[in-house]
Amino acid sequence: MTIFLLLLGAVLLQFLAEWFYRNHWDRHLEVDVKFQDHPVHEGEHAYLTETIENRKWLLLPMLQAAFRVHRNLFFEEEENTSISDYTYKRDIFSVLFYQKIQREIPFLAKKRGYYEIGQAEILTRGLLMNRELYLTVPLSTHLYVYPRTTPVSNMEIPFKKLMGQVLVRQRMYEDPFSFRGLREYQPGDPMNKINWKASAKEGDMMVNLLDSSSSAQVLIFLDVEDETIWKYEEIHEAGISLAVSLAEQLLKRGVATGLITNGRDHITKLPIAVMPGTGRGQLVKLYQNLARLDLDLPAGKFPELLSAQCRLLAEGRGIPLLISKNQGRPLFAGMESLAKAGGSAMWISTLYKDMEWKLPSSPYMEIMRWEVPR
Repeated sequence: MTIFLLLLGAVLLQFLAEWFYRNHWDRHLEVDVKFQDHPVHEGEHAYLTETIENRKWLLLPMLQAAFRVHRNLFFEEEENTSISDYTYKRDIFSVLFYQKIQREIPFLAKKRGYYEIGQAEILTRGLLMNRELYLTVPLSTHLYVYPRTTPVSNMEIPFKKLMGQVLVRQRMYEDPFSFRGLREYQPGDPMNKINWKASAKEGDMMVNLLDSSSSAQVLIFLDVEDETIWKYEEIHEAGISLAVSLAEQLLKRGVATGLITNGRDHITKLPIAVMPGTGRGQLVKLYQNLARLDLDLPAGKFPELLSAQCRLLAEGRGIPLLISKNQGRPLFAGMESLAKAGGSAMWISTLYKDMEWKLPSSPYMEIMRWEVPR
């Protein structure tokens, strides 16, 4: 009889312990996953922080935390991942009472983009390991992976040509009553800019520096439309990299720069447009918008977009720069209209080496070929 009572007590105690564990294991349990605070560029390493905190007098002998991220974020600990369209990261913890565990998990950002983690799935087993218990934890964390930049040495020719147009435009709108300093004479400077009094004092020819009544602006048009069934993701990515790299160099020189594309935003699903601006904030805005550009979403027709911008450039302050692999007649006609309206323009045609060059020359704009490696 005593043995029976002992066995009955043991079974009852086990049942009560199992019931208590099932109903209390997720109380005062904090789970969080956060990307690092700062963005990275494509091809760089980053990390996310995984935190498990058990704030109660109940230990959790086995706790599995799983969350889903895009496969473009490559985790080096492949034994803990299952790769399909997404990467499923799983980690197993044994958490004591009133214990906080924090891990930094490194990964490689293989491709530009805007990456989010929306929830974590928590799994544990009962004390007898015969029943699975689940908890879904909402999360809100994101990471910007900025486009890979093009080295300045590789884009020296297009940048110099573009800056030449900017300088010509600024000289056209110089304010003769807005004096901002002196510099030494350079070949090609007009005679009416020489400050003869300052030249006599310095012993060298000195030229007046004048502020512009309205600064020249560059508006980058980025075309990511595939006109046929063939997809050219490598070319579009090269165009994105070139666009943001040219914009960065222009902004460093104080040139107001904006960007309009027929590519759509990953979040809003709308075409991206960043009006011309200056400063560090403008560069961040351009990087973020191009990180969110989703090539899987359908791109609009670019000639229609160009025709809508004629009014913006009609005053002659904006210099349009088109980056596109497409060479159709409607696109050429639209770009030439912009060039006529603004006084100048530039077209960089991004093509593979074996692609045919079809663009005619134009007296209104600079056209050049940019070869994209396969």
